[in-house]
This record gives sequence, structure tokens and C-alpha cells, in this order.
Amino acid sequence: MEAVISSCGRYRYRLERQTCPGDWKTAVIMVNPSTADAAQDDATIRKLIGFGHRNRWGRVIVGNLFAYRATDVRALGKVIDPVGPENDDHLMKIMAESDQVIFAWGPIAKVPRKWRFRFLDVAGIAYGAGLEPMCIGPVAKCGHPKHPLMLSYASEIMKWTRP
Repeated sequence: MEAVISSCGRYRYRLERQTCPGDWKTAVIMVNPSTADAAQDDATIRKLIGFGHRNRWGRVIVGNLFAYRATDVRALGKVIDPVGPENDDHLMKIMAESDQVIFAWGPIAKVPRKWRFRFLDVAGIAYGAGLEPMCIGPVAKCGHPKHPLMLSYASEIMKWTRP
């Protein structure tokens, strides 16, 4: 179990979990990190580990649109830099190391208004790494990928098309 967290503890840039034997690496990009770290999983990470077992992902590497750690996404609107000074560099590395990328940030309306187009930057990083963005299950009504906690394990991996 690995995590890259800023020295101030406010940003988590990367979280890795081995989910089953094998070399296949799946990047999962969500909205922002919560409480999981190198030693502790939260409900979302436990759900991703379950998806990893079922889909035979050897390793899950988690990144986020915003690296600022908060249990409530509304907190992103109250900080100067919710993206994090090193986030894009880490996202580029995560995607360069991965065999596939799954977007899983949930409906974009929950993100503070001034940050709602951040997903375009991250989609550009995926395309730049030669990866075709995927999602788990059908997208939300707004066209954005659903969050893992909102999905059943029977949900299939499918191509994501930008709304």
C-alpha cells in the first residue's frame, strides 16, 4: 500500500493498492481524496479494490481532479489551490504507468462552479498519455462518469465520451 501525500498533509497526489496478482495497472481518477492513506482505506478505496478483484486489475493507482483532501467536495471552493501544486505532474506519471484509465468523479454539479471545467485538463492528460478514457457503468444524466460508491459490482467498464 502506497500513497504520495504533501508534506503539509493537505494534498494526496497518488494512492496505490494491489488488488490481485498480475501486472495490469488501472488508473482511476476521481474528484478529490478523502481520508485514505498508505495505511488506511476508506469506503471508496475498498469499493475500488472490489472492482479490481472482479476485473483482474493487478494494481489500482488512484488520482484525482483535485488533490486537496476533504470529506466534503464543497471545501474545494474554500481553498486557494484545490488542484494542488504537484497534481498534474502526478496525474501524468500515473497515466503513463497505467494500462487503462477510468474516470469516476461523479456528477460535475457537485464541484464548485469555478472548478467545473477542470475535468477537461485531466482528460487532456489521459489523451496525451495515449489512453482512451473509460468509466464504470453508464454515465450520470449530465454525461459525467459515476462515482464507484454509486455503482454495483455488476457494472461494466465502458468507453467514456466527454459531455
